[in-house]
Amino acid sequence: MHALQRSTQYDGYAKTDSTIRYFWDVVLGFPLDLQKKLLHFTTGSDRVPVGGMADLNFKISKNETSTNWLPVAHTCFNQLCLPPYKSKKDLKQKLIIGISNSEGFGLE
Repeated sequence: MHALQRSTQYDGYAKTDSTIRYFWDVVLGFPLDLQKKLLHFTTGSDRVPVGGMADLNFKISKNETSTNWLPVAHTCFNQLCLPPYKSKKDLKQKLIIGISNSEGFGLE
């Protein structure tokens, strides 16, 4: 996850924005199963690419919606859209709900 953090691109956010700092604090503190769910939610696969996390071209975009909304992902683009959550607790709660309750495409 540290490699993913280093290679992540941002759209509408900067690395120093509070929402991004909260996001990485939460994700780096997740147990392995939640980190895998996050990968699956954002990329469609819970596996690390052969070339490593830097090969994901992962992007976090600012979603100018209500902070009551859950995060949204675009798996075709390895993109996570995050509303500007006001607290780490709120971000963690919404992120866990989103990644734990997504079904993906239902393919085996």
